[in-house]
Amino acid sequence: MTRLEAKTFADDSHSRSGHSVGLNLTRASLDAVVKYPWDYASALALGTRKFNVYDDDADVFTWVRAGAPATAPGERPRTCFESQVMDWADDVAYSVHDVEDAIVGGHLELSALKSVYEREAITALAGAAYTDATADVIESAIDRLTALSYWPGNFDGSLAALAALKNLTSQLIGRFCGGAHQLTRKRFGDGLLTRYKAELHIPPELEAEVAVLKTLANLYVMQRAGAVPIYQEQQATLVSLVNCLLARDGRDLEAWLAPAWATAATDEQRMRVVIDQVASLTDQSAVEWNRRLSD
Repeated sequence: MTRLEAKTFADDSHSRSGHSVGLNLTRASLDAVVKYPWDYASALALGTRKFNVYDDDADVFTWVRAGAPATAPGERPRTCFESQVMDWADDVAYSVHDVEDAIVGGHLELSALKSVYEREAITALAGAAYTDATADVIESAIDRLTALSYWPGNFDGSLAALAALKNLTSQLIGRFCGGAHQLTRKRFGDGLLTRYKAELHIPPELEAEVAVLKTLANLYVMQRAGAVPIYQEQQATLVSLVNCLLARDGRDLEAWLAPAWATAATDEQRMRVVIDQVASLTDQSAVEWNRRLSD
């Protein structure tokens, strides 16, 4: 967004063509997508592998985070209000739509939520992967979801069933977004809520319900029989492609990345260029590139 996207160029005394500033977004827009506002070294110190900042992003990151509250040692830096909204919107969207896709794809039977054994598995995975809520709170979330007037009784693939499922999706998104909006406004009033002037507040019961939906997608889609070998094959393809591009000294990179490769002075910098190339590809393009370069 600040360099790779070919949209805006800035004047540069060192180059006739200038240099890319990506989408040329505002500080607030860029800060909104920084879910993990720290680099890799800081991530390790914080006990996580997730981070949003590479070393060569340091200058623009410092500019983006101007005005952020100071952070005590060992404490995770606070994300801005816009980033918190983005994060919740992402959770809501993918959890709801993943469940919809799982039902349409035949991976998830709605009756599973009525089975004692299935509910035990759902509760255990939700507590382990998606929420700090107790088992009782998660069980209550399952009960609330299945008691909703628009929760479908079954799915047979008919037009009526598809319509009911689409209604479920719309209603759940409204429920989760509306609940966060109402509670946040209740705590911060009707004024302009931006950057570090407010924090998003989400009702705990809605957080638990979204955790249940995430768990359904995980348990019945990502962990379904035969899925793991597919993920392993995909991972192997990407690793192979990265290794091929590095071994061939970057000569297969697309033209827009050639200057970055030419100025890369370390193995880490060259790896970054290759990763940027691979990340720009579609799934099918990555497979085709790997097949062509590894033959």
